Amino acid sequence: MMNRLTKMIGAALVAASLGLVVSGISQAPETANAAVKTHKLTSLPKAFRGTWYTSYKGKGRKIKASAKKFDISTYRHALDRNSYSAASEQYFTPYRLSGKKIHKQTLYLLNGIGLSTVRRTTIKGKPVLIQYNEQEHGTILTIFTRTKKASVQKVYSGFNPFGMSVYTRKDALKNRKFYRTIDPIVRKQFGAAVKKKVDKGGKTGKFKHINVVSYTAYGFWEGIAN
Repeated sequence: MMNRLTKMIGAALVAASLGLVVSGISQAPETANAAVKTHKLTSLPKAFRGTWYTSYKGKGRKIKASAKKFDISTYRHALDRNSYSAASEQYFTPYRLSGKKIHKQTLYLLNGIGLSTVRRTTIKGKPVLIQYNEQEHGTILTIFTRTKKASVQKVYSGFNPFGMSVYTRKDALKNRKFYRTIDPIVRKQFGAAVKKKVDKGGKTGKFKHINVVSYTAYGFWEGIAN
């Protein structure tokens, strides 16, 4: 079951965008990265398994990963494209990544209509699990460690660019700041596993001249047969 922190973050994100297109706002096309090769797995690799910890605003959180479980998700052999946004993370289908500029120990965990890009690595000599969780309702970047407390632990949560929960210009500017904060981390930690995307607020209206740059793994699975 999700702990209190997971529920808190989830509640904030479920209120976010259920659709990423708003009238008057243009998005750069999202296409799969040809340099990325994927290999479908039947279980989560051992390096990713175990208990992982992070903290958010002073509150601790832990997740457990096993061969067939990852946090709130259970292994599923194929995508369930009929999932609702709120239930998207009920299942995951793992894919190992390889190819040019792909960091070692990087996976895609596909959910029904979202996905996590996950990397197992070290930061400041500490084993870490980095999860870039992109769902229809929002985005969370989390750095987990094996120990309950560590300075490298981070949680960043925000809405999708110009999503339905971005009502005002102030909201859009705040969300642009969120992506400006996480973009360097995402780009560094995931390399070619993510691709650049630019959402433009247009030349008129309340989002005038607000452009949001983000990095995403969305869309890569379009050419994968299940």
